[in-house]
Amino acid sequence: MALSVARIAHWGAATRRVIGAFNGRSNLSVYELAKAKVEKPHARTRPLPKASGNVEFSAWRLAHAVKKADCLRWPASPIVWAGAVGFLLENGHLFDWNASEWRLNPGMAEFYADFSGTAVAGRIAQGMALLFLEDKGYAYVGRFEIEWKQRAATQNRQWPANKEKAPDFIAENGSREWVLAESKGGFSSPGKQPAIKTALKDGLGQLDGWDKYISPQPIKSFAIGTFLRETGDTSDETSLIAFVDPEPEASENPVEFPPDAVRRANYASWLSLMGLEDAADRLRASGGEAQRYEFAVLTLGRHRYAVNIASVAPRAQDLSGREFWRDLRHWPFDPFVWSEGGIDIELVGLDLNVLQTLGLVINSPREADLTALEPTERRDAPADLDGGTFYGSVFSDGSLLGELRLRRPGRPFPDFEWIEVEL
Repeated sequence: MALSVARIAHWGAATRRVIGAFNGRSNLSVYELAKAKVEKPHARTRPLPKASGNVEFSAWRLAHAVKKADCLRWPASPIVWAGAVGFLLENGHLFDWNASEWRLNPGMAEFYADFSGTAVAGRIAQGMALLFLEDKGYAYVGRFEIEWKQRAATQNRQWPANKEKAPDFIAENGSREWVLAESKGGFSSPGKQPAIKTALKDGLGQLDGWDKYISPQPIKSFAIGTFLRETGDTSDETSLIAFVDPEPEASENPVEFPPDAVRRANYASWLSLMGLEDAADRLRASGGEAQRYEFAVLTLGRHRYAVNIASVAPRAQDLSGREFWRDLRHWPFDPFVWSEGGIDIELVGLDLNVLQTLGLVINSPREADLTALEPTERRDAPADLDGGTFYGSVFSDGSLLGELRLRRPGRPFPDFEWIEVEL
């Protein structure tokens, strides 16, 4: 059956949107709301106050944040292995990266069925919450419920009788200050107002009182909501992030956390995403017999990153080790012959100095911890390298996610340096 011109045009437009997502950049305005107004019945939060700032991000940085939230929630699950490229391909149709602020494409607010739509919106909201926290200096993030239960079990402590749910995240900044955070969010249909007050009130309910059950005590908590509108929605209210940050309560028989607990949770989850689940377990457990791992090294500016190769397009076999890349460089034909559009190498990794510090902590758990680490500079702009360009994101915790695009026929593949690290 012949394809209609309209259908071909529709597919072409959809493909252009997906491809455009890879180079997208946007921002969301941030609004701080008063806790008293959010919690008081019948109190009005609209019109919203003047924006207190904005969060700027690329599509790669968003994908990085969503994947980080995923691996905090589902450690050791295959669901987290699909990297940034998978996220952008799956969701490229959702977002309009050409609007003045981040928007959904027309019709996307109700594109999914109720359950899957809520799940997608929640996943995006968790990623935006991590970007919000990182902009405020909180580079290190753990899943609060997982971390609290782990410590409570060893201290013979029970789940508080008055608590049904716990916050999403516990986060730490470079000054070793902790905060709790709960993420909310949703997609708004044209002509409708998102229930910002209700969402943030629910978030405050999940945060309420938890700060007093943990030591060291968090300095504050954040209920963070991300609400996205479609392009063409004529509402005066734009897509936005809204938050409330209540002060902590007096401590009450808290569960004791090690000083580097949040950083261990942060890096253990990222090691899982890198496919190093055994090393992640050793970091979580503060010890174990280390193994030697081999990594390719990618240099971006002043920093070197130990990376694992998650995928190569077009697909190749045995791509994770030194032998594949050594043999590929000695093939008797131009590898671009079988890929006229070039080759994309998806990478997931860590700053080499951070990875080596993790190795020291795993090998000498009684003599080393992670509190000496400092947040580093972020990066989400393309970087030209010999033979290609790196597109991706580096967070201030040193984690890297992105792809190396090779577009120069006749040039050799990257001559990766290789390094071994005990983890």
